[in-house]
Amino acid sequence: MATAAISSFNSPFPTQPLENVETPKPHFHSLSNPLPLLSQNPNQKLRITGPSRLYGHVPISGSKNSALSILAATLCCSGTCKLNNVPNVSDTRTMASILTSLGAQIHVCNSQFLVNTDGIHSLEPCSDSIRKIRGGFFVIGPLLARFGEASVALPGGCDIGVRPIDLYIRGLRALGAVVHFR
Repeated sequence: MATAAISSFNSPFPTQPLENVETPKPHFHSLSNPLPLLSQNPNQKLRITGPSRLYGHVPISGSKNSALSILAATLCCSGTCKLNNVPNVSDTRTMASILTSLGAQIHVCNSQFLVNTDGIHSLEPCSDSIRKIRGGFFVIGPLLARFGEASVALPGGCDIGVRPIDLYIRGLRALGAVVHFR
């Protein structure tokens, strides 16, 4: 588990607000995240004061998007891959379902995934699962690299609209793959 530790220090700067200094009003960019947009002004500073010393540990969860790529990458090798700190969210469970549809065996315990790809028996993952998440398309590269062929449905799962896959296709073709749409 990753942890972050914060310690306090004696600051030479005053900890009380300066008089006659106008405090800028923050701009809120969403109701769910009331933090001001700090990137609007590169000279802006975040000043935090408090009466107590900060200490402790903060658990840092894994990144869903990174986990999807790494889960797909397990197809590149045979044997068992042990992945830690994988967020147990619907997209990672769907990717596990995609790998299972190819013949992989997956055991999940909290945030640890054990993926065994020795039993891969199909080069065409479940189309319904691929269409549920954008990251499902990530299996095409590892399947092609390991087995020399793959047949993968076009991805889905994007609420903001259709996102092109032309970069994937151009990359595969640049590496010598022959790509057909059917």
